[in-house]
Amino acid sequence: MDPRWRRRLAVLPFVVLFLGAFVGGQFNRVDARGRIIDDTTNLPIPDVAVSFGSRVTATDTDGRYALDNVPRGAKIDTSHRYYGKHTVPPEQTELRIPPLTITFEVKDEYTTKGVDTPEARQPDDTQIGKGVSSGEMVVGPYPARNAPVLICAKNYQSRSVNAAGYQMDVALTPSAGSSCPPLKSPPPTPPPPTPAPSGSGSPAPVPAPSPSGTP
Repeated sequence: MDPRWRRRLAVLPFVVLFLGAFVGGQFNRVDARGRIIDDTTNLPIPDVAVSFGSRVTATDTDGRYALDNVPRGAKIDTSHRYYGKHTVPPEQTELRIPPLTITFEVKDEYTTKGVDTPEARQPDDTQIGKGVSSGEMVVGPYPARNAPVLICAKNYQSRSVNAAGYQMDVALTPSAGSSCPPLKSPPPTPPPPTPAPSGSGSPAPVPAPSPSGTP
């Protein structure tokens, strides 16, 4: 056999091994294309940090991101100050997440000034947040989404809203004498246990009088 063919045959297994590894590696990688959406508003979330190892990108105004050549089965990390940290596989095309908290900006309907120390209730007799004098009120963790949140304040009509997004403006109508509903009464405090009497309960023996020494 021609020596040149012998050399080629000797190299052939390495070529096959290289091509197999290359082709297999290509099939085991994917270009990650995804979109991140606020699950309470159905709106895209921009500026979410999206990373795989040392590679970092961010979602655009439409909530979309792209990371090329990521191993299948890997985990892509996402991070945002209002939505926290999450992981998503590279094959997933959509991630829906709720905010961690919601900030209510409570204002007077007519003057647009902040309402002094508003409250958030859910249900109406349970306080889940209390604001400051500027009307700003942070509620966390995020309110339950299966019920409205009551926003109320002294001398204002209360208003129920459905929490959506990480920030909401709420306008209250002035109403002299109005106030928040009463809070749920706490359960009565049980009386402290009565201490058990000391000893056996039998009357103590009366000591005998000491002898006077007189016959």
